[in-house]
Amino acid sequence: MPTTILRKSIMEVELTTLDTASTEAEWLHEHLMDLPIVEKPIPAISINCDNQTVITKVNSSKDNMKSTKHVKRHLKTIKKWRNSRVIALDYVHTTKNLVDQFTKGLSHKVIEGALRELGLRPT
Repeated sequence: MPTTILRKSIMEVELTTLDTASTEAEWLHEHLMDLPIVEKPIPAISINCDNQTVITKVNSSKDNMKSTKHVKRHLKTIKKWRNSRVIALDYVHTTKNLVDQFTKGLSHKVIEGALRELGLRPT
């Protein structure tokens, strides 16, 4: 599989996942708005992402991505929630991404560090 196709597939998966997380964040935001004990305005819900290309695409005002309709729809939805301050995208370096140990093959050192950060190993 050519590298450009693989990168595009990874970006499509990241956008789809980010769209799902954004939809859940919007649901949470709406429920927090309904609670009288929650201080208003509610700050944007932070979503960590370790893919700088995806963050750049979401933050870009241009739509120059040659992709399928459903990927463009995901990108449009994510941008809508970001622009309305429901979500905020934050870059997290791969070495600091605690969930990578569940999705990628990582070195023993990285996994041990993540387990300590999660509180699953003594410090």
